[in-house]
Amino acid sequence: MTTKFMNFLAMSWFISVLICLVIEGSYFGPTDNRISNDLSLMTTINIGSLVPIPDPNIYFFRGVFRLLTWDYSFYEGGFEIARYFWMAILTPGAVWGIGSVFAPVFANFLRLFR
Repeated sequence: MTTKFMNFLAMSWFISVLICLVIEGSYFGPTDNRISNDLSLMTTINIGSLVPIPDPNIYFFRGVFRLLTWDYSFYEGGFEIARYFWMAILTPGAVWGIGSVFAPVFANFLRLFR
């Protein structure tokens, strides 16, 4: 996946947020914030509300799945057709890009156990 394609996906995501804010009139909700939290690789755990300790995020692939299926709260109702349009146009390219990055990693992982 090239950086230009990642920038294009990020731009389309921000345009989707603008659609939410301007056209629909709603705001960035907790379900959309959950997607961005799932996409982070590390989270923190606070012990006694004093010391934050880094913790690996186990929900990363759930966030990638929700990102690739364009599961945002502002694509409900009348904007559902826009969700399926983005899913039909951009998701195959994103899956191809992610697969082309992770395929050599998976092949090297399998070669270690041979």
